[in-house]
Amino acid sequence: MRELVAAAVLATALPFLAEAGELEGPGRFCGYSPIIDLLPGERITTLEGGIHGGSFRWEGSFGSLDVRGIAWATRPKGRIVEAQVGAKPARFAQRRTSKRYEVAIWNGGHGAAYFSAAKPLSANQLKAISRVKLFEEGQAPSGCKLRTSPSWE
Repeated sequence: MRELVAAAVLATALPFLAEAGELEGPGRFCGYSPIIDLLPGERITTLEGGIHGGSFRWEGSFGSLDVRGIAWATRPKGRIVEAQVGAKPARFAQRRTSKRYEVAIWNGGHGAAYFSAAKPLSANQLKAISRVKLFEEGQAPSGCKLRTSPSWE
């Protein structure tokens, strides 16, 4: 009986959750560490959130990327292929991890984001990643029209 009640509650909540998890551009998205100025037609679908980070899907003319942002991170593994310059984070070489391809960026402090796809990331996807900036826990980026909030549960 409990399972039936839980399923009914979940079924009524799902439409609301789906709407709340989709954010469309244009507008500045600030979430889990990445700051992305979304272009018209780009969309963020939130997936999971936590205290120090979370994940979302970023879709646009470049295709789709699964993104894991961490606002209290350590330096990603691998070799830096583009050095950090001002607010532009360092980009790490693409690598294969458990059936996916991944590129990491890092702000030299505690902000990091990992972008992944089933196939090697394309030039257009890398160009999109180059637009991303990062923030850390305790910082409050400005101009955020669209944002996620940390979850303490």
